[in-house]
Amino acid sequence: MTQKTIQHKYNTLLKNLKKYPNLAIAFSGGIDSTLLAYAAKQAKIDTLLITVTSPMFSQHDKNLTKTIAKQMNIPHILTHQSLEKNVINNDNMRCYHCKHEEATTWLQEAHKKGYSTIADGANYDDLKDSHRPGIKACSKLGIQHPLAQAKITKKDIRTIAQQHGLPTWNLPANACLASRIQYGERITTQKLRQIEQAEDYLRTYSPTIRVRLHNTIARIEVEPEDINRFQD
Repeated sequence: MTQKTIQHKYNTLLKNLKKYPNLAIAFSGGIDSTLLAYAAKQAKIDTLLITVTSPMFSQHDKNLTKTIAKQMNIPHILTHQSLEKNVINNDNMRCYHCKHEEATTWLQEAHKKGYSTIADGANYDDLKDSHRPGIKACSKLGIQHPLAQAKITKKDIRTIAQQHGLPTWNLPANACLASRIQYGERITTQKLRQIEQAEDYLRTYSPTIRVRLHNTIARIEVEPEDINRFQD
């Protein structure tokens, strides 16, 4: 992928964003939604960031959203929702149920503030993935995917974010705490807090860390280059 092609995609994103009178962005603090927020500001459109927290959303990620929103000087709303029954049951459509509830909250909060268009940070690679029930739920509710519509891939996002000096350009990919619990095992707040506390501790050794729960067993995942550090 040439720099010229990546720049063309980013210009397309800016052009598309300028079509919206205003834009509310589902903001996780990750690299994708941060780039979308930055682009919206560059496009000079009225922008609102909405973060929906829950027991599946770590305090670390919550603090990150507040820090980045403040750095970009974009209005930011934090709202909380409880664990939904279909999420607790944790079948293979958990992400669909979760995102449907989350997107419904985005819509409600955005409309309260007078924002007519709501977008998330889904990228072009995400849309090509055959198993993305969360994205399907968002699309069903009319959530827009500006990065994907501009054919911006995950790799493109890192390149663009680095070029523009965004603090998230080298952040590891992230997912909610529930993704650490295998399908079929009931999700509880206690399990989520155990995972969060373990990852908070281990993050001091490696920024890319996962603690996956299998009933009474925890499996630690790190990057290959960090294995020796953990063994020591």
